[in-house]
Amino acid sequence: MGGDPADRLRRGLLVALLLAAGLVFATIDRADPDLWGHVRYGQDVLASGHLPATATYTYTAPAQPWINHENLSEIVFAFVADHAGGPGLAALKCLLGLGLLGLMIAGARRRGGGVGTTSVAVVLVTFATAPGWSFRPQLFTYAFFGVVVFVLDRVFADGRTAPADTRLLWVLPPLFAVWANTHGGFLAGLGVLALYLGCRSAERLCADGRRGLAPAALYGGVALASALATLLNPYGLELLTWLVRDLGPPRPEIFEWRALSPSDAVFPLFVILLGLTATAWLAGRQWRDPARTALLAATAWQSVAHVRHLPFLAIAAGFWLPAQLQPLVDRMRRATGRSPAPGRGTAGWAAWGVWAVDLGLVALLAVHVRGPQVDRSVYPVNAFRYMAKRHLTGRVVVHFDWAQYAIAAFGDDAPVAFDGRLRTCYPQEVADAYFDFLVGDRLIPRWRSEQSPPVDATRVLRLGEPDLAVVARHFTHSVEVMEARADWVLLYQDAVAQLWGRRNRYDDPASHDYLPPAQRWITEVRQAGAVPWPALPPRRVVASAPRPALADAHAAGSGAKSL
Repeated sequence: MGGDPADRLRRGLLVALLLAAGLVFATIDRADPDLWGHVRYGQDVLASGHLPATATYTYTAPAQPWINHENLSEIVFAFVADHAGGPGLAALKCLLGLGLLGLMIAGARRRGGGVGTTSVAVVLVTFATAPGWSFRPQLFTYAFFGVVVFVLDRVFADGRTAPADTRLLWVLPPLFAVWANTHGGFLAGLGVLALYLGCRSAERLCADGRRGLAPAALYGGVALASALATLLNPYGLELLTWLVRDLGPPRPEIFEWRALSPSDAVFPLFVILLGLTATAWLAGRQWRDPARTALLAATAWQSVAHVRHLPFLAIAAGFWLPAQLQPLVDRMRRATGRSPAPGRGTAGWAAWGVWAVDLGLVALLAVHVRGPQVDRSVYPVNAFRYMAKRHLTGRVVVHFDWAQYAIAAFGDDAPVAFDGRLRTCYPQEVADAYFDFLVGDRLIPRWRSEQSPPVDATRVLRLGEPDLAVVARHFTHSVEVMEARADWVLLYQDAVAQLWGRRNRYDDPASHDYLPPAQRWITEVRQAGAVPWPALPPRRVVASAPRPALADAHAAGSGAKSL
């Protein structure tokens, strides 16, 4: 490694920072409840060559129109899972994180951010985004948002002078065309872009008068082209109008859509981010950029409104904090008389040591990038294996967080009443019926429309006449509902899940589906440990179900099976 030893040391430290952050992302390996569905829906598109027009794998809303705002990300997930399995998905997730933080580090280095200030920004961004850095399409939203901020940062530099080269802005319209097909978060990106470029246009008009019309028109053109690019999706304008309608009703049933509160684990990170940003803005002697200030204020406001939006604030602040904080750090060093850098000889040896550490971090990262893990204490791994072994299929009410796991495990053999697609696939009356069963009106906050009927905990058990119900034991309301129903019989139980069946089908010796008591499995056995995703039960080949199956990585030697 040639060049200045101090510069080699700085590069080595930044690489170590990037790899350490990648390790944090790699250790987030628990399977997301929706991952099974995302992969399965993508496989369906790859197999059929088209997007389904109505909801699939459900018996309560088979004719409900389905606008899949995550179609491209699901196709990517399916392709990676089919060709590289769970480890491939983990590698994709880690690479997206490394790419985002790599852009952040490159931007900080270009604008004069030191190793210390860059490290602070990267660590904050890593831990602020880590809770959401799961196997989900929103990964693409965070990565694309990072690209948008990087491009704006690169074009407008310190914001004080007009940019000399704006060609990079034209990267944004094609980016938004891709983004609109991967995740609905592109709407947030469009809002941020419009706010930022609107501020830049106002700056040019105020500073240059009529001469500012040309750059203002350029910025407006980029924003307009980016908005029009989002129409390049299978649904056209209908995707945008549907998203706007869908974002209207609140989602208190889903934790990440709730308002940020001091009890949240990420609240200290929000306070630190806000404190550092405010410190840099108030104490800095440099230009206070109105456009960046507006963007940070908007993302901070959204972070308070919804926990899931904290990563937007973290990413925006992460790109801009190093350059803003560095002058303050330099002033503190000069005031204390500290040397800003080690001597040449010391830096040379330190650089070799840091690069050796980097090699070790690469090895650690390679070891820890493994596929998603399915926690037995969280998911009904054994309950689904029991269902498969006893060939228990039919219409099934499945616990909300397990429904897409059930879709992957049983496909059309066991269509579900409700799943994590929520109102993208289900009318409000189905959502009401399910949450009445799950929590009633007392366990968690929930939203009901003005047209919602009174709470009826058993309505979902009548809707479509389901054959089976899989309930989570820690949601005691649904357990109590089932225990009070004389027309249902308990077929399986462990410490995590209960499986109930219609008594006239499974408890009647005259029924073809009769399950003798000796074959029922009622225990309090604790479920511990984890198995590699997808943790699907071995299944019989059913010729009538042509959709592809997820590979059963857990069942050694069983291979992929058609559902």
